[in-house]
Amino acid sequence: MALVLFVLMPAGGWAAADSPEPTYLVVLGQPDAFAAEFPACAPDAPRQVGWGLVLFTLTTPLAELQRNVEAALDTTERTGYPLLLHLDDWNFPPPSTDPDWVEWTAFPGPGEEHGPLVRRRWLNWGTWVTTGPPPNYESPKFRTFMRSQVAEGVVRPVAARLRRWRREGRAHLFAGIVVGWESGYYSMPAPADRPVAGEETFEDSEVVTTGYAALTRRGYTAERLGAEARKRGITEQARFRELMAEVVHDYSEYLCRLCARGGLPRERIYTHYTPMATVADPATVAGDGRLLPLRTAVNRYSRPGYTMTRGWADFDQVAAGVREAGRQEWGAVEIEIVPATRPAEAALEQLDWLAAHGARVLCVYGWWEAEGHPFAVRGTGAVDAIRRWLAGGDGAPDGAHIAP
Repeated sequence: MALVLFVLMPAGGWAAADSPEPTYLVVLGQPDAFAAEFPACAPDAPRQVGWGLVLFTLTTPLAELQRNVEAALDTTERTGYPLLLHLDDWNFPPPSTDPDWVEWTAFPGPGEEHGPLVRRRWLNWGTWVTTGPPPNYESPKFRTFMRSQVAEGVVRPVAARLRRWRREGRAHLFAGIVVGWESGYYSMPAPADRPVAGEETFEDSEVVTTGYAALTRRGYTAERLGAEARKRGITEQARFRELMAEVVHDYSEYLCRLCARGGLPRERIYTHYTPMATVADPATVAGDGRLLPLRTAVNRYSRPGYTMTRGWADFDQVAAGVREAGRQEWGAVEIEIVPATRPAEAALEQLDWLAAHGARVLCVYGWWEAEGHPFAVRGTGAVDAIRRWLAGGDGAPDGAHIAP
């Protein structure tokens, strides 16, 4: 069964393209790190500069998570910079050997209650790091935990503060919440070089694909998976991938639903997926659980959000995919400054293109990096581009000829 999305109109409808709501340029990092370059904008400015904070919802104790959120809201009130929160939905889980919590690397064998547990996850973010095993998105135990973390730890304090800001005419201070961090499922192909993370060395047994716990919870077995693949005339790997795209989509929707039902406006809730499938070769796409179809980011409780970095996505395909899903507005919830966008004019054109094609949040990563780093923002023309863009300067008035 293919991934089917039922896109419903929320009460009041989605915000129209000519809505008076601002477009947010968000710098991931504390406001005092960039305030000298980008002063806070007037409350009624159509373009706002804000700040972004990542919350590690899988590992931060609930009370600490609530304190972090309250402190962030206080910072926003004190400085006048709107806040965009990013929730880690799967990247940094805690260690666990609970078969009802973690993912498996195969279906259970005869007489087994569960499949083999994945021991840990390897991530290459410039350097290799290891984390706890990825969670089973379909696990009731895991979902109950995430409901507490998201609904109580994050949404409740944000919704309470937003209600007051609305009464005070300061609702623009909430730029939104990004539910996810390049959401996907874990697959680890055989690496060209043996990864090392600190004292940990990659083992051959760690070439795995996970998702079997989630599919078992959905009633799948090896036999059923094979039968459906044969009936469809596709490989078992292809059918597995289709099913896991549904699983990941539904998990994202679950988290977004918690945000919407907790009182956050749906036009301020974003998912976060990578659109690298639009530029990667088919073999890479088939073997990487993060490179899911664009439509996986779309659900009834949020706007779709994507990493929009030059060279990592076909921008035209992303914009077209958003329109095909029936949406006009979305989020460029992660942008890296790379060599192609370091010149001021190139950076300005990219910002203008994204806003002209419906992106209402543009979140720039890498401000914390030192000059000379591959993703550094400071010391590049992007700083001037952001300043000019916030002031209303466009790389091209209609954005039509820009093709990053």
